[in-house]
Amino acid sequence: MIRNMLRVTCVALCAVVFTACGGGSDTSSGEGQDSENASQQQDSAGASSDAAAAVAIFLDAFRDFKCSSGWANRNGALGRTAYSGSGTCSASFPGGPGKYKVTLQAQAEFDGSSPYRVSINGKTIKQGNIPYSEGRLICDCPDPWRENCPDRVVTIDAGVHEVNKGDDIGYFGSDTYPCGGDSPHGAYAKWRGIDFTPVN
Repeated sequence: MIRNMLRVTCVALCAVVFTACGGGSDTSSGEGQDSENASQQQDSAGASSDAAAAVAIFLDAFRDFKCSSGWANRNGALGRTAYSGSGTCSASFPGGPGKYKVTLQAQAEFDGSSPYRVSINGKTIKQGNIPYSEGRLICDCPDPWRENCPDRVVTIDAGVHEVNKGDDIGYFGSDTYPCGGDSPHGAYAKWRGIDFTPVN
């Protein structure tokens, strides 16, 4: 009889120790919830990280684009060399995915209105002619040109577009010579770069 009482006591003590050491199902359930909460927090952190990646970006014509031959520094802007015709430049978009307002920074001249085109992954988003720096064509600007008829940096709105990391951003430009005569001169599709501003 004493032997049976000892067995019952031993079994009861083992059950108490097992429960106290975390062997119960309630504690196991709590650990699962903690893991789930940690996973949700990581997912949330990842989402906010992606959203934060959509920041304003300026792609510099000189620094960020790879171009075909015939481009050169022309009065602080990247432009076509004289009588080289048309050329292209492209860059890989480095920012996060999202909607961006795209703006071309061009450099207008007084003696020509060069054709240009901006594209994303080969699809044209804006094209036209860079406006005249003086609002109209001037072929007889007195020398020195840079003082009397200076270039002007102009911004050209290319609209709001979905852009993703790695998208190909393209620029096309061509020189033009509306001012003939003894000393023909014109415009060289000068540009500074392209702005990308996130839009909510």
